[in-house]
Amino acid sequence: MFYAATATSDGIDGVDGVDGARRTVAQFRRHRQQLGAPDTLTEVGIVVGGVKETIMSRAAVASIEELRVTGLFLEPLIPDRAIVQEVRISGEWYGQHRKGARVLDAYTAIAKKVLR
Repeated sequence: MFYAATATSDGIDGVDGVDGARRTVAQFRRHRQQLGAPDTLTEVGIVVGGVKETIMSRAAVASIEELRVTGLFLEPLIPDRAIVQEVRISGEWYGQHRKGARVLDAYTAIAKKVLR
């Protein structure tokens, strides 16, 4: 069994990216069927990351609403935190830092919903 979750950002580029990912999943399924191979890929949801929690732009709000109607939208939103980018440079994990706790909590909540 294969699981696919699409990670994206808020904004029109994120919506376009989800559309592309879903086309890729559909193509994967078609190819598996053509081969007579089991089609065991399950789309588990769309995760929206890097969300600015202060004042969201109208484009961000609209794109999140567009992603919600897919029926695959997973919450909570993953908040934007500078620590995530900062530790990527050093190869550290943001979960080791107090400022990364909100990001870790959000991903943990999503993982509890999709991992069984």
